[in-house]
Amino acid sequence: MDRNGATGATGLGVSGNTFIAPVAFQFGGEQHVHFTSGSQPPYRIAEFPPAPTVVPGWAAAAQPSRLLWAWYGVVPFSGREGDLDALTRWRDAPAAPFAVRLLHGPGGQGKTRLAAHFAELSRAAGWTVWQGVSDPAEDGPSPVPEAPDGGPGTLLVVDYAERWPVPDLRRLLRDPLLRRGTAPVRVLLLARPSGYRWDGLATWCGDQLGALAEAHPLPPLAANAPARTELFVRARDSFAGHLGLPTDRADRIAPPPGLEQDEYAQVLTLHVAALAAVDCALLDAVAPDSPARATAYLLSRERQHWGELHRLGVLTTEARTMGQAVLTATYTGPLLRDPHGRDALGRARPADGGAATETLLNDHRFCYPPTRSDTILEPLHPDRLGEDFIALSTPAADGAAHPAPEAVTDDAAGHLVQRLLTAVGDGNLLLPWTRNVLTVLIETAQRWPHIATGQLFPLLRQHPYLALQAGGNALGSLVTLEGLDLDVLEAVEAHFPEERHTDLDTGMAAVAVALSVRLLTTPDPVVHANTYDRLALRLHRAGLREPALVAARNAGALWRRVIEEGRSPFEPNLAASLGNFSAYLGEASRWEEALPAATEALDVYRQLADPDTGDPAAYRPAIASALANIGTFLVEVGRPGEALETVSEAVEILRQLADPDTGDPVAHESDYASALSTLGIRLSAAGRKEEALAAERTATAIRLRLASPGTGRPATHDPDLAISLANLGTRHWEAGQFAAALRHTTQAVDLYRRLANPDNGNPAAYEPGLATALANLGLHSSAVGQRAAALATASEAVRIYRRLADPNTGNPAAHQPDFANALGTLAYQLWLAGRREEALDVENEALLIRLRLADPRTGNPAVHEPDLARTLSSLGFQLSGTGRLRAAVTVLIRAEQIYRRLAYPKSGNPTVYEPALANTLFIAAAVSAQLSSFDTALEETGEAVAIYRRHIQEDPVLFPQLYGALSLQADVLDALDRPDDAATVRDWLARHPLPEDPTQQP
Repeated sequence: MDRNGATGATGLGVSGNTFIAPVAFQFGGEQHVHFTSGSQPPYRIAEFPPAPTVVPGWAAAAQPSRLLWAWYGVVPFSGREGDLDALTRWRDAPAAPFAVRLLHGPGGQGKTRLAAHFAELSRAAGWTVWQGVSDPAEDGPSPVPEAPDGGPGTLLVVDYAERWPVPDLRRLLRDPLLRRGTAPVRVLLLARPSGYRWDGLATWCGDQLGALAEAHPLPPLAANAPARTELFVRARDSFAGHLGLPTDRADRIAPPPGLEQDEYAQVLTLHVAALAAVDCALLDAVAPDSPARATAYLLSRERQHWGELHRLGVLTTEARTMGQAVLTATYTGPLLRDPHGRDALGRARPADGGAATETLLNDHRFCYPPTRSDTILEPLHPDRLGEDFIALSTPAADGAAHPAPEAVTDDAAGHLVQRLLTAVGDGNLLLPWTRNVLTVLIETAQRWPHIATGQLFPLLRQHPYLALQAGGNALGSLVTLEGLDLDVLEAVEAHFPEERHTDLDTGMAAVAVALSVRLLTTPDPVVHANTYDRLALRLHRAGLREPALVAARNAGALWRRVIEEGRSPFEPNLAASLGNFSAYLGEASRWEEALPAATEALDVYRQLADPDTGDPAAYRPAIASALANIGTFLVEVGRPGEALETVSEAVEILRQLADPDTGDPVAHESDYASALSTLGIRLSAAGRKEEALAAERTATAIRLRLASPGTGRPATHDPDLAISLANLGTRHWEAGQFAAALRHTTQAVDLYRRLANPDNGNPAAYEPGLATALANLGLHSSAVGQRAAALATASEAVRIYRRLADPNTGNPAAHQPDFANALGTLAYQLWLAGRREEALDVENEALLIRLRLADPRTGNPAVHEPDLARTLSSLGFQLSGTGRLRAAVTVLIRAEQIYRRLAYPKSGNPTVYEPALANTLFIAAAVSAQLSSFDTALEETGEAVAIYRRHIQEDPVLFPQLYGALSLQADVLDALDRPDDAATVRDWLARHPLPEDPTQQP
């Protein structure tokens, strides 16, 4: 059941603050430097490699393509001044402790070289520079380095970010190593595409990390023929120097024709052309005159190298078989030698198993040494050259002309992908290299159409489930391929999971958008409405909120049109669509818009459940869900009384649905517990504290059973249990049962600490709950005399919320109300500790937040005025205690005005707000007495006493306030020279002494 988090606060005593935890809202040779403790993550954080090493001359002569490898940096870095300036400004921005930037562009554009150069500049500027590597460490954990002393910050570079599964990338961004100390952290992601995956990740960074995430498209290094000529000449001279071609001969090498063509937009293409031309000059051959021919030439030099080694007896494997092994490695990427490498090569079948496979593995390892000691099948580098090797080796299908006739093709290459992914008898078996093979295949198909039409599309028609194994980003790239038929995408879509899938959500959204062209194939509004519903769901799950809202709004309008046309039965579709739309709006905090959509959905469900015309059993769960959502929205728009009625109805429906005699507990108990917890919050806000406590007790009992390690599912239900324990602690606190409040809140804090542990939990999801529970724990510890512990936990809560609510790095809209609550609790604890000036500073900080939240121009007075009044009342007490009496009078008058408005008009709630008004009057009377305004003080104590007497039967905890107000009244009467009246008051006090247990009224 989708339910919004509900947060409430109730003033208790003179300056107490109490908090209610929210209900769940369900809508190459690196030196290892860090390994996250706990379960091994699928990545490591390592030192960024130092300056590039020199390519040995013999190696470059035998395999010229080595000179293209980015990490050697054979061609000196040049240009990119504008990009470097932008990256430097991003790195040095003073207001962002944590920021993420995506550097994206086509393969061969120079992303890796730019990032490496920027890393070296950053290291020279004092920054600590690391890289994220998407595989675990070879030998287990490595020591975590000491935090850099005095450095300006840490830069983490992540190459091939599009190939990381989304959960792994999110885990990396939450890694505790990036949270050590206070120095800024910058994460630079490198990827070919941006698209939906990046948009979704950027939304997640903002919501969960409070981090600004920006995209940085990398344009071509040279946009015209003269600039490309300059790049060609620079690369030519560098390669000539490494290969030993005399300068006078190098100077005679002219750039290839057609540099103005788009093919030469990538700097790697120019480098390939220059390298091929230099090598041809050394061999007195004619230089290639096109990018495809230049690539084919360099690949032919690889084949010559294998053949020469075989002729000399260095390799047992002949060149054709070695080529098939190189193709396999280019598809699979590095694999563990045992058993994956042998298995992959065995499936590719370039050798006949046994000794032949082992020999081939060793020969391949000799030609392409792996970067790690425990892997084999190092691919051909750079990756774009490897993709070209695949394309040039693979024949065109059905006898079509090959796009590069001079290339050396191999019929075995046309069957390699099928062998690697779909060996006979595998069924839907997923292999360790499946993701990489599909990613490489899709990337190759982007530039080589015969790979798309002859390899990729037939594979997905036959085995559409494989597309999901490539991950969300590859799915997003898939839909951009020219010539892709809708039938392929529809076959893939049929295998999409119905539930959320972190890694696939963005890719599934891209497919849904691509398939929305079906809207053009039929005028039928039913088809259109269904398409928009699916599209909205996929976009929403991908974090693309605004497009999702547009699609959902269109779906609702279309379902209304269908129903108006008399086409039935589509009312359930309309109700479900409206419910989803309201949930999307709620998650975007657009409560005023969410409420009417949810209300319309409820109206439709009620019609469908009409006993005379509909099916009550089928739609009661949907009615309960709609009621719960409406209750949340009503609270957010300042209509708490209606929210209580709505939530009460939802609870009654769910109680019957979860009853073991009449319903289905397995299906509905969890929702019933959530609804009870929400009901407890609403009852508490209405002043019905005993009922609120009873509701939360029942909710907690259910969740304890559901989360029991023996009979339940802790991983699923522990988060809800933490919420209930925190809420139960608050309910006990409100009832004056302080020991029970402390016990349950301590349990909640312990559980939240485990859930928010960065090693094996989710800090982004559970730190807000931990902070709220800590603030509660501070109050509850103080109530039983544990003052030092109370101050420590309140301080920790403020530290967490200060970070979460920071406008530069956090999410103020989501966390500032709770931050203000936590500040109020800390101010209270500082006051009790005798640190009064500090308490006053903290309370003033809370007041500034409250004023913004309750300002009609910037906030929502209906929701936040009660908290503003409570903070004003507490601040007035503290001002009076530090001798600032006139200032205290000013703020107390404003608090009194708000409380009177909340308690007494026809729409007010005297049960809740009269006691708070009495507290404020009590404080104001004490200030008036100190200012010798005894008539005013007598009037204020008289009204406060009258209120306390009216409410004390329902709330015995008010007795200490009544006792204090009467004591002050007696002193004021003495000051007014009314000794008999003062004696009468003191006589009553003598006959009704203050009990040790305030819940036991005399």
